[in-house]
Amino acid sequence: MKKFFSLLIIAACLFTTTAAFAAFKEDITEDANISAVKRLAVALPMHYKTEDAEPTRDELTQIMFEAGNVARCYVIPYEEIAANIRKETGVDITVLSDAEARKVYGEHVKKYADAFVTVTTANNIKKVQFFFEIQNAQDGNLMYVLTTQSGDIKKDAKGYKKACEDFYKKFDAAVEKSIKDAEKKSKDAEKKNKKK
Repeated sequence: MKKFFSLLIIAACLFTTTAAFAAFKEDITEDANISAVKRLAVALPMHYKTEDAEPTRDELTQIMFEAGNVARCYVIPYEEIAANIRKETGVDITVLSDAEARKVYGEHVKKYADAFVTVTTANNIKKVQFFFEIQNAQDGNLMYVLTTQSGDIKKDAKGYKKACEDFYKKFDAAVEKSIKDAEKKSKDAEKKNKKK
């Protein structure tokens, strides 16, 4: 009987540990050169406040920028891109509908950044699910996606900031890995050519 309870406790611990590590999913588009992203612009989030403690969409836009202080790349705030577009074209994207603002932003962001990140929240559930999507600023093609959900992330500004910081850290780790993989591939190719 003691053995049974011991096994049950071990199984519960393993399940809890596995669940904690399974809180995120990362996808890198094949042939996407994520290591070339040196300037990353913050795009308008897809977020609607559902609870009092949660940040508004504008607050989340600012949080996304501020969380970028942990990133290796240079993070450009949404307001800066909006101001540049207004100065260049006379169009104020901050007063447009969301759909129009995203369209104009997508057409002009390539002049100021290598890529842009959009965060989408599924916050009508107990644990907020975050989708961070990085798109190439030149053509709008998807480069990288991080989906994350954790019971540790509270539905308030502090929790949202932690999720955003985690995104930047995961993206940096993915960039570092892609650089190492490219170096290894290059060395393997050199060795292969020397044998010939």
